[in-house]
Amino acid sequence: MPTTDEFAPQHTDAAYYGFFMTGLLGLLDDAELSGYSAAGVAHLRRAREEFWREFQTRHPDAWKRSEPLSTDTQP
Repeated sequence: MPTTDEFAPQHTDAAYYGFFMTGLLGLLDDAELSGYSAAGVAHLRRAREEFWREFQTRHPDAWKRSEPLSTDTQP
């Protein structure tokens, strides 16, 4: 018989949203590279922006680094 732990989420809500965004970005990339409908691509771009805003609202601290990336290329 399964235990409660087996039904526990394996990822955070932010991670699941990230998986969704990765899929959406892949669709957008495929549509652009394949030369599909410009109007359809525009819809996907608007969807990307809308879902990105929602992601940032729901998970404001997700995907933020504790230290900024260095732009200094010297050792």
